[in-house]
Amino acid sequence: MRRWVPLGGDLLLFLVFAALGRASHGLLGDGNPIGGVLRAAAPFAVAWLALAPFFHGHRLEPEAGARTVVLRTGGAWLAAGLLGLILRSLALGRPAPLPFALITLFGNGALLIAWRLALTLWLRHRAPAGARL
Repeated sequence: MRRWVPLGGDLLLFLVFAALGRASHGLLGDGNPIGGVLRAAAPFAVAWLALAPFFHGHRLEPEAGARTVVLRTGGAWLAAGLLGLILRSLALGRPAPLPFALITLFGNGALLIAWRLALTLWLRHRAPAGARL
């Protein structure tokens, strides 16, 4: 069960980021708002699920230091975020505008790193030494 907490949080974060982005552009009211958020988050969630394991970004180790968490999560997100932008561009048939790409990479990345770091610190205080998720 504990293995699903980081992944569930990651996916929820992608949905929240997509909802905030659509809301900031006044797009939440267009059509089905849930479907729009799911479509906006999907390329990035798929890319994260595909690439995070290669960077060990999919698991948490309570004993890992903050630097390790930031580097693993940041590295995994950089690769996944770029792939997500490519998948989004292919799905829409047009490249992502540079401001969108930068906000997505840095904004979503910062939220993902903060979430993963907070969870790691919380687990460090709760989990027995050597426990892995």
